[in-house]
Amino acid sequence: MNVLLIQPFGNESNNNYPPMGLLYISAYLRKYSQHIPKIIDLRADRSRIEDHLDEIIQFNPGVIGLTGMSIEWSAIKYITTYLKARVNDNVVFIAGGPHSTIFSKMVLQHTPVKYVVRGEGEVSFVELLKCIQEKQSAADVKGISYLSDNDTVRHNDNRDSIADINDIPFPAYDLIDVEKYFLNPHFHGNLNTSKRVLPLISSRGCPFRCKFCHHSFGHKFRARSADNFIAEIDFLVKKYSIREIQIEDDAFNMDIDRAKLIFKRIISGKYDIKIAFANGIRGDRIDDEMVDLFKKAGVYRIHFGIETSVARVRKLVDKEYDMNKVNAAINAINKAGISTHGFFIIGFPTESEEEIRMDIDYAVKSKLATANFSILKIFPGTPFGDEYPDQHVPYSDDFSFSYDSTRTNLSLVSNDRLKKLQRHAAIKFYFYPKRIARIIRTSPSVVGIFTKNFAMVLGLILHGKTKY
Repeated sequence: MNVLLIQPFGNESNNNYPPMGLLYISAYLRKYSQHIPKIIDLRADRSRIEDHLDEIIQFNPGVIGLTGMSIEWSAIKYITTYLKARVNDNVVFIAGGPHSTIFSKMVLQHTPVKYVVRGEGEVSFVELLKCIQEKQSAADVKGISYLSDNDTVRHNDNRDSIADINDIPFPAYDLIDVEKYFLNPHFHGNLNTSKRVLPLISSRGCPFRCKFCHHSFGHKFRARSADNFIAEIDFLVKKYSIREIQIEDDAFNMDIDRAKLIFKRIISGKYDIKIAFANGIRGDRIDDEMVDLFKKAGVYRIHFGIETSVARVRKLVDKEYDMNKVNAAINAINKAGISTHGFFIIGFPTESEEEIRMDIDYAVKSKLATANFSILKIFPGTPFGDEYPDQHVPYSDDFSFSYDSTRTNLSLVSNDRLKKLQRHAAIKFYFYPKRIARIIRTSPSVVGIFTKNFAMVLGLILHGKTKY
């Protein structure tokens, strides 16, 4: 069966990141089934689904699958509705990815989507396709949601995570035009030293239980072996001549010994690449040896998911962090000449203006080179989502899902005041005299800092959103 997989481009989409979820799904389909996948990434060149209609009809898919973030919800609705009216009536629509996992009921009730694959989707998707092809019931397929015969939403049991992720083949990069992503690379990390940059994922799952996090890959940390991970780097360097990788793990250094082994192998392999941790790294699991390995291996930028430096708020959100260790890591990495970035969140339930200002002051006085200050979003399926179910009412537009929106503000300050504090944080942080010097000293891409990072900061100050 032909399986078409689509990455939407939405009103709030702000990068041209390769569709990693679809690339992994496609590779898995090839290895464990006879289905033929095809990928259309509308985000790569910001094309319209209408531009691909002839191509889609010629491919004649039996299934059309979509992924997408919540900020691409309108695009998911439009694409499925548009195609439903133009393809064969027998085509089955399936949705997966972050938005559909969190808002499966919304997707099933407001689009032609028949099935939602929740969370880690490789195994569930293969089993579901088998049921569709053989015209069998999907009632026993774990990890999916669907509309029953009486139009009620049924959620099958969750699926256990894939135990050995070494069994998952490398992403099917041959299904996309990789060169497109080198023209103007703009990942969520926002900076890169080379245009020939691609993301890598060395592990799945995070054992920590922050109340605002959805944990798409579950709480069990599962890591690829150093051999498996290095083999992918070797492949990407030889096949696509990449000059930089961005490691996208949720908890790369959860296993410190494995993390060190990987970097020792990168150093001994003499790949001569630059490396960034755009998705963040555990700041309390870094020692002097790891900093030294990072420096020798070509790491130029590390992001930290600090969220809040205030002890009461950290306890409130179950953010298990030893701030003394985090501070020591930031200082050591800054001393090594590696650029650092801090992720902060404001607007936590019961958070006061005084506590928000304490966080801003901490960020300003820290050795971080750059930072961003997001506003808390409360999503279904998170601990906060369970605590505050009244926040699950329908969202009015894509921006409602944005981390610049006050849509789910449960702090002690008003929406208007929270936005002013967000702008104040950006201004105070970036116009701190020592910060400019630190950015110039630690960033290999000073032009990138000013053309991308400051463009986003100005967007926040002037327009209330960081879209670039």
